[in-house]
Amino acid sequence: MTVVAVNGQANAAVVLKGLLEQHDLPDLSPEGIDVLSARFSTGLVLGHGVVSHDGKPLIDELRALASDPENARFFANPVKTDKPGTLTERYRAEIAASRNQARITDADLTRYTGITREHLQERQERN
Repeated sequence: MTVVAVNGQANAAVVLKGLLEQHDLPDLSPEGIDVLSARFSTGLVLGHGVVSHDGKPLIDELRALASDPENARFFANPVKTDKPGTLTERYRAEIAASRNQARITDADLTRYTGITREHLQERQERN
C-alpha cells in the first residue's frame, strides 16, 4: 500500500473539502478554508484508506471542530444536533406517520367469514 504525504495549503484545502463531503459534515466557509488549510498544510498523510494528521485520523479532528460552537465560523452551514432521537428512531417515526391503512370495502367483507370478518367490521366502524 502506498502512503502519500500531502503538502501545501491548496492541496490541504482539496483534501479537507473531499473528506468533509465524504463524511456528510458541513462545508467550509471561506474563512474556514483559509484557516484550516493553513493549519493542515503540513503533516497530512494519505495511506491505507485513511487521511491522517500527526498520526491520528483527520476526520476525528474535523468532527470535533464541527461540533464545537466556538468553531462555527469555519463552517458554512453548521451541523444541527437539536433533533431528538437517533436516526433510526426518526426514520421509524416518519414511516409510521406516512402509513395509511387500506380502506375496507364491501368486497373485503364478502371475501372473509368468521372472526376475520368481525375484526374487519370493527375496523370499518372505527374509521
